[in-house]
Amino acid sequence: MAQQNLVSASLSAEAKAEIARSLAEIKKRLDFMTSLENTELRAIFKAGNGYAPLLDKAYAVVTENPDIMPKVFSLEEFRKDYQLYKDLGPIVSQIEMLAEGARNTMIALASDTLVATLEIYQAVKQNRNKVAGLGAIADDMQVFFTKQRKKEATGVKA
Repeated sequence: MAQQNLVSASLSAEAKAEIARSLAEIKKRLDFMTSLENTELRAIFKAGNGYAPLLDKAYAVVTENPDIMPKVFSLEEFRKDYQLYKDLGPIVSQIEMLAEGARNTMIALASDTLVATLEIYQAVKQNRNKVAGLGAIADDMQVFFTKQRKKEATGVKA
């Protein structure tokens, strides 16, 4: 079987602990983050990247002409929201790139591990009658290669 090694790295216990501390610190600094239910997400007006120039224009016009707004409009809250929107944008972009890299690395690692596992499974099958206990292990591993297992994975019932 062909060797595959898309990722070759390790994380020390110290590195894992430092990463966990750093992520906790980031979460602490972003303590204003909110979570929205799916129904809330569907209900709110979303300003995607296409609206960025409009938001910038609104900020500029209200900054230059604050008196055009009614007194019930919170100019202070608008400015605060706008500034946080501008400040958080590059941070979110970096987090998304980091998350995508982590997801891709997990996919590559799972693939590397599965390719190696298939080689191990072949060795277990070949040696099941030669090494004590390998027969039971081969039977346990075989469960993952039955047609019923494949149908369950795709959501189809046998």
